[in-house]
Amino acid sequence: EIREQHQERARKLKHRLAKAKLPVMECSTTHIVPVLVGEAKRCKAMSDELLNEHGIYVQPINYPTVAEGTERLRFAPTPYHDDKLMWHLIESLESVFNKSY
Repeated sequence: EIREQHQERARKLKHRLAKAKLPVMECSTTHIVPVLVGEAKRCKAMSDELLNEHGIYVQPINYPTVAEGTERLRFAPTPYHDDKLMWHLIESLESVFNKSY
């Protein structure tokens, strides 16, 4: 049951990110939800701002872990991330994506 909830949360987050026109990467078939940033400095800056300004911890994934130009934020929703937390994440992401770093 928990595994099903885990997968449902990941599917829902991917769907909501896409609906918000945020660049969720469709390559993921697991509970990992990658959001394309495409530049290492910007990815790190966005991760820092999400933590410091919005209380959201997310790993920035940069070269050499991924190819240059495919830098991303790596989200891993759990069954305990409810809809309210997802909406907070999406609003926060929209805020940082609209900034230039």
